[in-house]
Amino acid sequence: MIIITATFTLADPSNRSESIEKAAPLQQATRDDEAGCRAYVFSPDPCSNDRVVVFELWENRDALADHFDHQNYYKMGSMFGEIGLANAESQKWRVTAEEPVYDETPKARADFFTCETQSPDEAIIIAGYIDLHEPTERADLLSSSIPFQLATRDEEPGCQMYVFSADPCRKERIEVVEIWDNRESLAAHFEHENYFNMGNLIRSTSGRDSNHRKYRCDYNEPVYDDSRRARADFFTL
Repeated sequence: MIIITATFTLADPSNRSESIEKAAPLQQATRDDEAGCRAYVFSPDPCSNDRVVVFELWENRDALADHFDHQNYYKMGSMFGEIGLANAESQKWRVTAEEPVYDETPKARADFFTCETQSPDEAIIIAGYIDLHEPTERADLLSSSIPFQLATRDEEPGCQMYVFSADPCRKERIEVVEIWDNRESLAAHFEHENYFNMGNLIRSTSGRDSNHRKYRCDYNEPVYDDSRRARADFFTL
C-alpha cells in the first residue's frame, strides 16, 4: 500500500469554500471509479482557514500510477491551479504493516500487536473516520476540537500531522489523519491529556460509528520529482 499526505495553503483564504465545493465531486469520482483507491480526501483544516489537507490510500503502485494518468487527477490539479496556491507540500509513504488502532479490550495501541515483528523507529500514520449519528453536530464538534488539535500539533514531540476535519462528500463524517515519528511518540500521545480531551469531546455527541487504522511506514519521499512529475514509484531509493 501507498499513502499520500499533503497540505495546500491557498493564496486567498476566502477561496477555500469554493475549492472544497469544486473538489467534492472529483473526490467522489476517484473513490467510486478508480480501482485500488481505499481513501481519497481533500478536506478543510479546522485550525487554519487557508489550508486544505489531503489523505490518499492506494492498494499498490499500479493503482497510484493509474490515478496519475486519470482525468480526476488532472481536473483536481487544474482546479487548485485556478483557485491559486501559496504553497503545497506532499509526501508519499510506503506501508509495511496495517492494523486497527484499538485492540479487543479496546485499548489504543502504539505497537503493532497483530504483527510478529516490530519496527519501533518507523513512522506511523493513523487514518480513519467518525460518522456522527446526528450530522448537525459536526460543525460544533470540530470547532470545539480546535484547541486540542493545536495543542497536539504544537506541544507533542513527534507529531507531524494531527487533523480532524469535515469530509466534503459525507455530511456526517469526520476524517482523521495523524502522522507520528515513531512508536514512542504515538505511545506518549495515547497517555497525553490531549488524547483524552479529544476522546471526551467525541463521546459527548449523541452517537457515532468509527473506524481507525494505523499504518507503519518504512520510507517516505516527495510525490513529485525534480521535473514536477508525479511518481508512483519510490524514485529516491
